[in-house]
Amino acid sequence: MPLLKLIINFKISILILIGILYLSFAPPATFQGIPSFKNEDKIVHIFFYIALTGALIFEFNKLKTNKSFTVFFLSSICFPVFIGGLVEIIQPILYYPRTASWLDWFSDIAGVGIAWILMRTLKIFPINLRN
Repeated sequence: MPLLKLIINFKISILILIGILYLSFAPPATFQGIPSFKNEDKIVHIFFYIALTGALIFEFNKLKTNKSFTVFFLSSICFPVFIGGLVEIIQPILYYPRTASWLDWFSDIAGVGIAWILMRTLKIFPINLRN
C-alpha cells in the first residue's frame, strides 16, 4: 500500500500514535500540576492503547481490499504491542529521566486486549477475513 494511501486510510490511528509518542517522550516536568493518584499512569496507558488498537481495527475494517487475518493481526494487534514495548526501551536511553517499566508495557498490552474484546463485542471487526 503506497504511503499516502496508508496515511489516508489510517489517519485517526496515526494521530493517536503521534499523541502517544509525544506524551511518552515528554519531559516529566510537562505533567507537573496535573492532579494525580497512585498508578494513574497505568490507567492512562490502558486507555491510550484501547484508543490506538480500536482505531486500527476500525480503520482496517473500512479498507475495501481482500483482508488477510495475518495482516490484520500484525497491523492491529502486534503493532500496538510492539510500539508499547519499543517506547519503554527507548525512554530511559534517549529521554532521561524517563524510565522503562514492565508494568507500563503490561498496561499497554491490557489496553490492546480490552480493545480487541470491545471491538468483537460491538461487532466492529473485520468479518470477512481470509487466512
